[in-house]
Amino acid sequence: MTERSPARSTFIRRLRKFAAPRVFGRDINGVSAVEFALIVPLMITLLFAGVELSQAITIYRKTSHTGSALGDLVAQVGSIGVAEMTDVMNAAQAIMTPYSPNGVQMVVSRVDVDNNGAPKVMWSHAKNTGKWACGAPPISIPAGMLVPNSSMIVSDVKYVYVSTFQNIMIDIFGSTSITLKDTAYLKPRVTDKITYAGPSCPGA
Repeated sequence: MTERSPARSTFIRRLRKFAAPRVFGRDINGVSAVEFALIVPLMITLLFAGVELSQAITIYRKTSHTGSALGDLVAQVGSIGVAEMTDVMNAAQAIMTPYSPNGVQMVVSRVDVDNNGAPKVMWSHAKNTGKWACGAPPISIPAGMLVPNSSMIVSDVKYVYVSTFQNIMIDIFGSTSITLKDTAYLKPRVTDKITYAGPSCPGA
C-alpha cells in the first residue's frame, strides 16, 4: 500500500479545511467590494436624477417669472404697438438667460368675458409659436377670473427642456424632453380694455 507523503497529506487537510462550507460562511474578505459594486449604480442614478431635477426646477421658476413679467408689462399700458410688443417679448425672453431663449414659447393675449361669462380672444401676439385664434381661448381659464363684462391679459409661456442625459430620460419619462409651462392672468391697470395696434379680432 502506497503511503502518502507528509507534504501531500498536509495539502489535502488544508484543502478540505478551506473547502468546508462553514469557512466560507465566516469569510468576510471582499464584502465591501461587493457592497460597493451593488450600490454604485444606484448612487450614480441618484446623482443624475438630482442634477436633472435641479435643472428642471430652476427652468420652471424662470418660465413662471417670464410669464408673469410678460403679462405685467402689457397690463400696465392702455394701448400697445407692434414695435413695443416686440420689445416686451424680447425683454421677457431675456429672463430665461443663461438657458437658450430659443426654447421658450410665449403668447400674450387679451381675453374679454361677455355678460354670460364666456371668454373670447380679442387679439394675440406670439413668439416662437403660433398666436391664439379669435374666439374661445385654447386653455381653460379659472372660473374666478370669468367676471362678466370684464377684460384680462393672459400670458402663456412654455419651455421645452431637453435633458443632457437623454438615455436616462427615455427610460424614466419615455421622452428626451420635458415641457415646462405657466400661465398668468392679469387685469388691465390703466384702462378697462387694452388695445393692440397689430392684427386684432372683430370688436377689439
